[in-house]
Amino acid sequence: MKIPKFLSSLNIFIVATFISPIFYLFFETVNINNNILEFIKIWDFYELFFKTFSLVVGVVTISLILGLSSSLIISRFKFKGSKIILTLLILPLVFPSYIGALTYASAFSSKGLVVNFLTNFGIQEISGIRGYIGSLIVLSLFTYPYVLLICFNTISNLDNSIEEAAKSLGSSKVKLFTRVILPRLKQPITYSALLVGLYVLSDFGAVSIMKYSTLTKVIYTYYEIDITSDAVYLYSTLLLLTSFLLSFIQRNSDVSNQIQNSSRSKHIKKKELNKFKLFITYAYFFLVVFFSLILPILVLIYWLKNGLNSGLNIELVYKGIFGSVFASLTTGVLAFFIAIPITVAFTQYKSSFNKILEKVILTLYGLPHITIGISLLFISLKFIPRLYQSFTLLIFSYLIVFLPQAIGAGRASTYQINNSFLEASSVFGFSRVKTFYKVTFPMIRNGILAGSALVFLSTIKELPQTLLLRPTGFKTLAIDIWSFSIEGQFTEAAFSSIILLAISAIPTYILSTRNLRSQNDI
Repeated sequence: MKIPKFLSSLNIFIVATFISPIFYLFFETVNINNNILEFIKIWDFYELFFKTFSLVVGVVTISLILGLSSSLIISRFKFKGSKIILTLLILPLVFPSYIGALTYASAFSSKGLVVNFLTNFGIQEISGIRGYIGSLIVLSLFTYPYVLLICFNTISNLDNSIEEAAKSLGSSKVKLFTRVILPRLKQPITYSALLVGLYVLSDFGAVSIMKYSTLTKVIYTYYEIDITSDAVYLYSTLLLLTSFLLSFIQRNSDVSNQIQNSSRSKHIKKKELNKFKLFITYAYFFLVVFFSLILPILVLIYWLKNGLNSGLNIELVYKGIFGSVFASLTTGVLAFFIAIPITVAFTQYKSSFNKILEKVILTLYGLPHITIGISLLFISLKFIPRLYQSFTLLIFSYLIVFLPQAIGAGRASTYQINNSFLEASSVFGFSRVKTFYKVTFPMIRNGILAGSALVFLSTIKELPQTLLLRPTGFKTLAIDIWSFSIEGQFTEAAFSSIILLAISAIPTYILSTRNLRSQNDI
């Protein structure tokens, strides 16, 4: 079926507009005044890259260990409370990285919860958690649920007959795992590792609070010193190129097919655990849940209690609440309407050109938000001064990085549209417009709505783009949390954090566990 010219033109315009900041950043980098090789020698380039990628490798490794081990244990062994444990293991997704960093930085501060507890044992002072170790701990604890969700779905659907055949041939448990189970998890492991790597590479909030220099933190530092600095252009472009490469590889890791192909397989019979192994299992899950969920919540409650006792002024966060909800709702609604023509074009009008457009726009989701913000800032200053630090530009920046969420959810919902429905509509003489309103839209509406909800949740937690592009005086909860944390005002930061978590907790849990409901009871 040939795509209507209007729809094709509209989608080309949307995609071209959304990727224009990327091309502008590349153009400015190529035309910087200084020699790039000289720049690399002068600006500690190699040390910065080593710091950034050592953090990426460390977090990916720990996240894979925590996520893969948890998914294997829950999907392969039978024990009481496994459903509750799975839920608790997923819940750290609610925490943006900067709130996680806030809780750990403040817990180990001079007046923090940990020091307050240790005074009962005569310990009055401890060294705080900062730098590489602090960033590694925080980012690992709040990214492993991505690995858990992806690997759990796949492991639960693996064909058990292959493992039974290996056992009948005398394979040991070690050989069974390394030669049968692990190779079949290669795709989800690769996909989740790339997802976590992209998250860490793009992170700004956690490394800023933990005072660890990565590409994102250094870009913001140079921006504050001199917005026209060559360092801002070059580091932004290098970060963008690296993230683009990882995002492209991740998008082409076909995990969904593996899951779909195994969905009709023979399910695994769960094994019973003896008392000792059961104790070890519960102890392991307790430690993971404690450090990734319970401790952060306890720290926030501790600081909130201190603030209420000392007369915390709750009016401080009113502007942040309004700004967060208003900006997120605006972005979510716009994403809903923009995603409709793109979703319809990508799924109902198959062509090589459409496939390219689809890959390009979906890849935008993995790009570092700070680089998009920097590019739009430069464009507004140079070409459209009216848009500089305007609400319009801020919303546009959100849409560039979060629109792929709405499109992805919309694509999933279009699989239920049978071509026979469209053919029947044509037989009855319906125009393309009428077919869309009567047949297509009702079927994709819920999927795009779910995607728009994801856009809302992502926007309400967004930090670096908001820092760079917000209008003067415009506040969000993310800005409040980051500002209070940097200034050491942990009481105020905790109060804003609790409100942000309360707004996003329930929808985050519902959306993150949608795919798990189709699995058999654990």
